[in-house]
Amino acid sequence: MLRQPATRVSPPDDKLNELARCLEATMREADGVGLAAPQVGISLQIAVVDLRKVEKRPSSMEIGGRPVDWRTQMPLFFCNPVVTLTRKKEDAEEGCLSFPKVYGSVRRSLRIRMDFQDLQGKPMTLQAGGLLARALQHEVDHLQGILFIDRMEPETRKSIAPALLELMEQAPSNTKAS
Repeated sequence: MLRQPATRVSPPDDKLNELARCLEATMREADGVGLAAPQVGISLQIAVVDLRKVEKRPSSMEIGGRPVDWRTQMPLFFCNPVVTLTRKKEDAEEGCLSFPKVYGSVRRSLRIRMDFQDLQGKPMTLQAGGLLARALQHEVDHLQGILFIDRMEPETRKSIAPALLELMEQAPSNTKAS
């Protein structure tokens, strides 16, 4: 399922709100900063990001062209996102709740624009920088069937190959990748 593009959703919807709360709870329980529905086996375009516990990696957010305190927007739930990337990129270490204890350098845009729907179905646009931009790109990738390991340089993927093989060996036989 992680390799399949997720299906668009139509908020507002009570079941979608329930899924959103489940995603948030699962993310917190796993001590993560983001989670997309495909990561819990549900192929729908909904995800959550909450960076409030991260102190050493700055973020910025603008809504309607005005800077806002991104902390007041957390947890940020988003549906059907479309991201516009900027040219300026940065390499930084990433991890993923779907790949426990696997980390590697990933090149991502420093700033992004994201058009999406909130849980009430309201069209929204935000601009993000720093860790928030990175986290949003990571979760949107999940909704498109792209994994963070797909964004790594070949040398980085090679260096984490033993950890990935160990994860595959630990996975139940019906979930192993082919």
